[in-house]
Amino acid sequence: MFKKTLLLGGLTCLVGVNAWGLDEAGTRYVKQFANGGPSSIRSAAESIYNTGNSDQDVLDAAAETLLTNYRKNPTSETYADSMAWLCRALGNTGNARYKAVVEDVAKNAESRKLKKHCDKAAGDLPKAAGATPYVAGSFNLAQYKDGADGAAPAVAAAPAVAPGGGAPAAAGKGFSVVKEGMSKEEVESLIGVPTAVTSHITGKAFRPFNFKGSDTHRVISLYKGMGRIIYSNSSAYTSTYRVVEVVNDSSESGYP
Repeated sequence: MFKKTLLLGGLTCLVGVNAWGLDEAGTRYVKQFANGGPSSIRSAAESIYNTGNSDQDVLDAAAETLLTNYRKNPTSETYADSMAWLCRALGNTGNARYKAVVEDVAKNAESRKLKKHCDKAAGDLPKAAGATPYVAGSFNLAQYKDGADGAAPAVAAAPAVAPGGGAPAAAGKGFSVVKEGMSKEEVESLIGVPTAVTSHITGKAFRPFNFKGSDTHRVISLYKGMGRIIYSNSSAYTSTYRVVEVVNDSSESGYP
């Protein structure tokens, strides 16, 4: 009886670590998967892709979201786009655990776009020899739904701070949660708005063969007493700016 109690207690601890072992950014992604529509799912998948996130819990949540949703609205381009980003994110990991998942979606999806991206993702992943394939239902997204009993605590966004008003309320954690590839909106939801913002164009704005129009403009967010975060535009066809450099500097004045 004593041994059985110890075993059950140990299993409970392991489950707890698996369920709540996510960092703040990871929890945000999983909650977007559990609660959001196609736009939120796409946003989280893009960030996972661009940051190269390798947290297995986060990737398992992405795989579960893909398997759960890819057949929901087969004629919706918006859904197909968000599911395609999930395939891209999983394919970018190099983790054979997700090869069968993207192969299954590539085979059974109705959307040509989704089939194309998942097929490419499957080709980017190594053979699953020795890897434990992800099995549908292994990750419980329901526990991350807002209002669910036993759900992981919601990550509260830091209160906004007016320019010139000093460091944000979340300054105590520094820039530890900020990763290269995160969007500006994502960073500000995690650590609060900056003390001030400045920007400038780059030399790439004058290159005739920069057809995509990427990195033609930089935005610098200044956080008093913390440092600065530098963003670059992804392309000329989107308003998204992503982190390209994080400068920790406790002497940062917060002004341009």
